[in-house]
Amino acid sequence: MVDPSIFWFYKMKKHSLKRGFTLVELLVVIAIIGVLVGLLLPAVQAAREAARRMQCSNNLKQLGLALHNYHDTHLTFPGYTQVPGVGGGIGMYSYPAQLKFLPFIEQSPLYDQIRTNSREFYLNAGADSTTQGVQVPGFVCPSDMPYPIVGRLGYNNYVVSAGSNLGWDLTPLTRHNGVFQPQMGTNMSAITDGTSNTIMVAEQLTGDNDDSSYRRETDNVRGLSWSGNESTQQGPITQAQLEAAGAACDANPSSHSSVSGSRYSRGIFTYTVFNTVATPNWRYPGCYKSTSTGAHGSSAGIYPARSRHNGGVNHTLADGSVRMITDTTDLQVYHAMGSRNGNETIPSP
Repeated sequence: MVDPSIFWFYKMKKHSLKRGFTLVELLVVIAIIGVLVGLLLPAVQAAREAARRMQCSNNLKQLGLALHNYHDTHLTFPGYTQVPGVGGGIGMYSYPAQLKFLPFIEQSPLYDQIRTNSREFYLNAGADSTTQGVQVPGFVCPSDMPYPIVGRLGYNNYVVSAGSNLGWDLTPLTRHNGVFQPQMGTNMSAITDGTSNTIMVAEQLTGDNDDSSYRRETDNVRGLSWSGNESTQQGPITQAQLEAAGAACDANPSSHSSVSGSRYSRGIFTYTVFNTVATPNWRYPGCYKSTSTGAHGSSAGIYPARSRHNGGVNHTLADGSVRMITDTTDLQVYHAMGSRNGNETIPSP
């Protein structure tokens, strides 16, 4: 006779066994988690970029305030390039506006060091060695990549506006129609188009320091061929002229410069100056007239504002306000905003 307790034991053991996940159920859970992560990641990335864009906008706001304080002190904005006492005329080693307003962005010790090392901005290249390893936080957009040379911390994302002209050695001087001019200052009374309608500062991207590869959005091609008006002070610069020039440069990038934004110690295009000849984030590379491989922006050319923000570039206007100007902005409107004294009518944003 079988002991009834045995049946009771097996019955209890059967009910005590817990049911686990099947392979199919596990795969479904993993798939659901993957979908949720896929939905969340873009939102997280968008939130991070929004924070970076806000920090960039705040940097530009502070630069606008600094320039206004500089103007209040000196009754003029600085020129975008100052020729050193030695080393010849306007050239690669000219001093930029950025150095002049360092005391107004809480960088007085750095400014004093530069003044000492350059003998009051007299020596050729007197600021390079001082600034190469010194990062100024207010000159860096967090959305962009750092300049890729180890120890080169003195790079720059914020450039002053030369206006709607090719700039540099353009003559006569009246054709330099931006808030910043070469070798001379501009005061508020010269901004006859209105400070709320005139661009003062914008963003640029840093280069990759690799002339063996070509990146359209950060490189500047040498050998610009230009036959139209060199300044909107002469007359219109048309979209067709820009398209033809840009396409020609883009088709022949064998000689280009990859050092955009690599320093804030020199008052030349690609480093510390831009112009509003082409609209923000122009689809062609920056392009300048010089064919010399030693030229990195010390030449008349097209130097667009650029950023890694979606859809546009942050700009500081001459009244100190900051505005995102979109990539699709009308060319003639952008030219009008770049000019300080063109008497153009600009539509409300």
